[in-house]
Amino acid sequence: MPATDVKFGITKHQGALIDSVEVEKKIEQKALKGSNGNVARVHVYNPTTSGTVKGHGELTIVPGVGDPCVSGVTGGVTVIPSVKESESNEDFGGWEYGFDNYPNAEEV
Repeated sequence: MPATDVKFGITKHQGALIDSVEVEKKIEQKALKGSNGNVARVHVYNPTTSGTVKGHGELTIVPGVGDPCVSGVTGGVTVIPSVKESESNEDFGGWEYGFDNYPNAEEV
C-alpha cells in the first residue's frame, strides 16, 4: 500500500525552478518548577516559522517585509533579512533567501 503522506518534488514554493525549501517551526517555553523540584507548569509562547528557499531563474523576492512565497506560511509579519545571488562557470545562476515569520506580530 503506498504512503499517501509522502510527496516527491517541491510543493511548498510557488516557483518553477526550486532546488530546496526548508521550514522550521519554533516556540519558546518557560517551565516553572514546583516545591518538589519537578516541573509543575509550562507556558509556551512566541511561535515563529523560519526557513530558506534555494532555486534558479528570475527572482522577485527582495529583503524587507514581504511574502516568502512558501505555502503554509501566512499571517502576522514575515521578514526576509537576506537574498543571496550566485553565478558559477559550472552551473546556472542561482539564488537563496531566508525568512522569519512572526504570526502574532503587527508591522510598525
